[in-house]
Amino acid sequence: MQTIVIANGKGGVGKTADSAHIGFHASEEGLKTLIADLDTGNLSKTMRGHRLELPASVLFQDDVPVIPEARGPLSLLHADRLLANVIYMSIDRAVTNFRVNLAEFEKQGFDLCVVDTPASIGIATIAALRCADAVISPVEMEDYSIEGIKDMMRVIIGAKQHNPKLQFLGIVPNRVDRRNPRQVKHLAEVQEAHGKLLAPVVVGLRTSVADALAAGEPVWKSKKTTARAAAAEMRALGDHVLQRMGVAQ
Repeated sequence: MQTIVIANGKGGVGKTADSAHIGFHASEEGLKTLIADLDTGNLSKTMRGHRLELPASVLFQDDVPVIPEARGPLSLLHADRLLANVIYMSIDRAVTNFRVNLAEFEKQGFDLCVVDTPASIGIATIAALRCADAVISPVEMEDYSIEGIKDMMRVIIGAKQHNPKLQFLGIVPNRVDRRNPRQVKHLAEVQEAHGKLLAPVVVGLRTSVADALAAGEPVWKSKKTTARAAAAEMRALGDHVLQRMGVAQ
C-alpha cells in the first residue's frame, strides 16, 4: 500500500478538496483506497457515505485495530475527538504506532492511503510524513500562504531525514481566483520563484467544487456546466499523484 499525505501548515488552502478528489479518482481507477481524516472533520462530512466505522485515531493507538470488511473501493477513517490526544504522545511512539497500524490496512488489501492533515505542523502531521511514501502541498495564492512555502519545505526535508523514501510531489497552486489580479500576480511570482517545486496542475477557485463536496461526491459527477473545468483540474491532480507514485492502472 502506498501512502500520500496532503500537508500545509496553513488552513483554508484546499487540502480537504484535494484529499477527497485524489481519493475519489484513485478508487475510480481501480485502487482500493483508504482516506484518513486527521483534520477537523470536514473531509469526514464529505466522505460520510464511505465510513469504515473506525475513527482515524486508531492509527495512533497502542493496540492493533480490528478492521471491518470494506464495503466498497473507497473507505474512510473519520476524524474523532481522540485525535486531540495525539499532541501528548512522544513523536517516536506516534510514528511507531502509525506505521504498525497503517500496515494492518495494507494486509486488508488497500492499495492507496490518502491522509488529510491538520492546519498545523504537529505530531500527527510529522508522524504521517515519517511513514508516508509521498507528500503534496496545496498553497493558496495569498501572501500568508505563499510565505509558508519555505516553512513547509523545511518540514518535508526534515521528514525525509527520518524517511528517505518520502517523495515530494510538488506544490499545488490551489483555489486560484483568476479574476483577481492580485492572485494572478502571485501565481506568476510563485511560478517564477518555485517553478521546479510546482506540480503540473493549477486548481482554480470554483464554487462547483464546494457544491460537490457538500453533496458527498466528486466534482466530475456534477451536471453543472460550470463544473467541467474544475473536473478537468481535479482529474489532472489525481493523475499526477497516481503516476508519480507508480500506482496508476
